Amino acid sequence: MNQFELRHTEQELREALQGTDLAWVLDDVDAAIAAGVPEEKILRRRAQRRGDDSRDASPALAAARYEVVDRSMLGFVEFEASRKRGTLVIATRAMTDQERVQLLLDAVRRVLVELPEIELETLKLLQTEPEGDAGRRSIAEELSFEPDESSRSRRSRTEIRADRVPVEQRERLSRLLDEVTGEVRS
Repeated sequence: MNQFELRHTEQELREALQGTDLAWVLDDVDAAIAAGVPEEKILRRRAQRRGDDSRDASPALAAARYEVVDRSMLGFVEFEASRKRGTLVIATRAMTDQERVQLLLDAVRRVLVELPEIELETLKLLQTEPEGDAGRRSIAEELSFEPDESSRSRRSRTEIRADRVPVEQRERLSRLLDEVTGEVRS
């Protein structure tokens, strides 16, 4: 997909979620987009010329004495040498259009496909009676996933129950998401 198609796809996905019970997914996706993508960089001092002793220079000139090198641009040997002469730092960059669309697709997959599957498997585990228990404990009948207490999402979370989402529908949605993901990556 080209940039225009990616932006159009992102807009369509957002419009499909907006105004539904899944609009909270957009809040989480937007928070991840705002945080950016962490990358390892090397901060190292530039080589100085003889007689260039500008210790009393402005902060801008002092900062110009350093360079930031992308770790991925260095080979292993060069990286190890740079690491000894510099400092490994974590920087963030903005997500690309492709990464934003992929993030939206992954979020939809987790909520609509994976979460109901996790719920069903967890209920199966909780409903099995351990050997020798003989009815001394109650059997779980439902499972509820609650948002993180530190969550800053303004919208309420949607209750998704696995028994309301048929397996065939989840499998079809999973196939559709796989197809779209393949298109996004091409």
